[in-house]
Amino acid sequence: METNVQSTEKTNAQLEKEQKQNETQHENREKLTYDDEVIKKITALATNEVAGILGMSGNLFHGVRETFGGDEKITKGISADVGEKQVAIDIEVFVEYGKNIPSIYKEVKESVSTSIRNMTGLELVEFNMNVDDVFTREEFESRKSNSNSATSGRVE
Repeated sequence: METNVQSTEKTNAQLEKEQKQNETQHENREKLTYDDEVIKKITALATNEVAGILGMSGNLFHGVRETFGGDEKITKGISADVGEKQVAIDIEVFVEYGKNIPSIYKEVKESVSTSIRNMTGLELVEFNMNVDDVFTREEFESRKSNSNSATSGRVE
């Protein structure tokens, strides 16, 4: 009798082990990933919702591309390191003169973290914001419109 009980217990333990292995193998075959550009776009949209942010700054490459008539990318000035469960973000921004930058930083970080978590389930584990420049809203709009009108003209 003891032999039958032991063999039944052994069989149940083996069955449980095999079932767990099958579940693990099944989980390993299913994977949801996000392209860096998706995370960068979510970041840009969440950042631009915060009062005091005038826009994203970019590196020299983006500035040259825009100057010569290239399209402006919403994700310029953002870099993202995306893992399976976590994300790290670096952004470069223009801030409105007279605004409290530490408060803006906290609000942007919270907005970005919430948006990324709600949309993707990823956790924001690192967030760095570099303020590239400060402008009055009028100065920023003037520079923006001047650069757009300078690049939109065609020579025929």
